Amino acid sequence: MAMRPISSNVCTPTEKIAAWLVDEMRKYPIRHGSSVKNSRELVAQIQDTVVRRGEILVSFDVSALFPSVPVPAAIKSLREHLERNRAPPIHIEAYITVVKECMSQNFFTFREKIFKQEFGLSMGSKLSPLLAEAFMSDFEVELKNEKLFPRVWKRYVDDVFAIVKERHLPQTLDLLNSRYPTIKFTVEKEADGKLPFLDLLITKKQDNTLKFGIYRKPTSTDRYITSDSNHFGAQKQAAFHSMAHRLVHIPMEEEDFIAEKENIYKAAKINGYDKQFVDRIIRVHERKKHKQNVTTLQPERENIERISIPFYPKITNPIKNILKRHGYHAVYKSNTTIRDSLCNAKDKVPTKDRSGIYQINCKDCPSIYIGQTRRKIQARIKEHRNATENKRINDSSVAMHAISLQHQIDWDSAKMLKNVRKSSHLNAWESMQISTAEQPLMNEDDAPIISPLFSLTKLRM
Repeated sequence: MAMRPISSNVCTPTEKIAAWLVDEMRKYPIRHGSSVKNSRELVAQIQDTVVRRGEILVSFDVSALFPSVPVPAAIKSLREHLERNRAPPIHIEAYITVVKECMSQNFFTFREKIFKQEFGLSMGSKLSPLLAEAFMSDFEVELKNEKLFPRVWKRYVDDVFAIVKERHLPQTLDLLNSRYPTIKFTVEKEADGKLPFLDLLITKKQDNTLKFGIYRKPTSTDRYITSDSNHFGAQKQAAFHSMAHRLVHIPMEEEDFIAEKENIYKAAKINGYDKQFVDRIIRVHERKKHKQNVTTLQPERENIERISIPFYPKITNPIKNILKRHGYHAVYKSNTTIRDSLCNAKDKVPTKDRSGIYQINCKDCPSIYIGQTRRKIQARIKEHRNATENKRINDSSVAMHAISLQHQIDWDSAKMLKNVRKSSHLNAWESMQISTAEQPLMNEDDAPIISPLFSLTKLRM
């Protein structure tokens, strides 16, 4: 199996501007192709379809879509999409400039070497889904007038449900794979009139109409958050709400509906829940569906401020109620995650190359210097050393201490106290380290932030 390059864009120079652009693009949603948002929308669009004589159900899939998309073509598609939506020309140029800059910053490190992804969309960029959607929308529109293009074509990202003439399938696959050398489709044909697609099992009936059921992979274990797990109730119910929503909204024949309901009961039992638990959740979704059917009015969305807090059963609920009275909605996070238990696939950044709070020691007395830097710590310590050796006492408190008292500085023992990635947090962390220091300080200036809270921190320590 071919490896796919994944370069994380977290904490990169382009991360925030990419997020801003994604938010901007919500003003210009892409509706230029045949994409669907989910399986429910797919069913709504194909449930009245009749399969003609000689046609079969197939699914196409693009192999490794993001790394295979030609970036210039994707940017061209995005520009044309913005022009079709009559975005202001000056905005279009700004958007495209941002996209080009973000797409050129696909750097990552591996075994202490720096690499750059030369082709395709980065799988770690927030802009990649947007560009892939623009590209695939243009791709299918350009091929729509071709004689061999499927009569029914519904795409979810890079997965496509299609109905094609069976004898034309090889030529149709060749057509799809002829447009771009890097875009390669694979195909899966129906078996016994059945085709799994997304979370659906689509079946061709005797009268050539379609019916729908829920598809579960053979490897599915039905293991979710168990009833005795230390999680908030809504988190435990989430998987069953999803299954109940699908059960209620996917139009199924009675026997398929009953079979799926039994599957949900079975999953509930495996995870320590009873039938009444499932029935309550199903009734909630049935009532919601009934309300949607009898009224076209949409409930007004409230602008709610959310706060993430750890979940502790005896403590969290009272805090939640207090926050609610002040207009805040509490959401919960777990203190132990799978990520914490697994190794980090990224190369660790050496301590000397990180930013944050550092300490420099004196050899001849117990004094220490505590400082901050948003650059590499080794670079800042080197500046202190140069100032000391060149007797520039106005450039460094460390130099002032060493020269005025004729003391030696222990440069080899200089160390990081706290790795701080966000520059806006540096003053607070430096202030806390200075306020809690038990040794005399070389620092000439006071801590950036003076607060009694740091004194409380010292008492706790």
